Amino acid sequence: MTAAFDLVKKADQYKAGLYDFFLDIQAWRNFDPGIPLAWNRVKFGPGTKNDVPEERGLYIFTLEVESLGLPTHGYILYVGITGNTSAANLRKRYGQYLLETNKGTGRPRVVYMLNKWAGELYFNFMPVPDKAIDLMKIEKSFLDAIMPPVNSSDFSAEIAAPKKAAF
Repeated sequence: MTAAFDLVKKADQYKAGLYDFFLDIQAWRNFDPGIPLAWNRVKFGPGTKNDVPEERGLYIFTLEVESLGLPTHGYILYVGITGNTSAANLRKRYGQYLLETNKGTGRPRVVYMLNKWAGELYFNFMPVPDKAIDLMKIEKSFLDAIMPPVNSSDFSAEIAAPKKAAF
């Protein structure tokens, strides 16, 4: 009975750590943001907020566990933009995520991401000061190619319907 209980307990633990990630190499190969990409990155937390510029741009949350002796790798969990149609900027948006972490209210998937993997999240950002560049178009390209698990909307129409249908 103990061995069966251990198996069930371990299986439940294993299932609790399973997450769906989308992997479509052809979508990745076809990805074209339309601009050169030059990313910066900070470990997500209150101590790095001032390292994020007060400019409009793109950002991506990644989950990365460092110092394990493994090759550099991680998972793209969330893609977003700021300042496309508002006066918001990357630093202000970063601060809003910090507030969401502390309050525990907001979009459930985002709050879960921010708290479940606190200490292992990285905020990757790319300032895009040229207001003639449509950040929403670039964001949709990212979302369609990568389909990050925390994003639930803003996909193109050709991706959104099949994604919902696939449940």
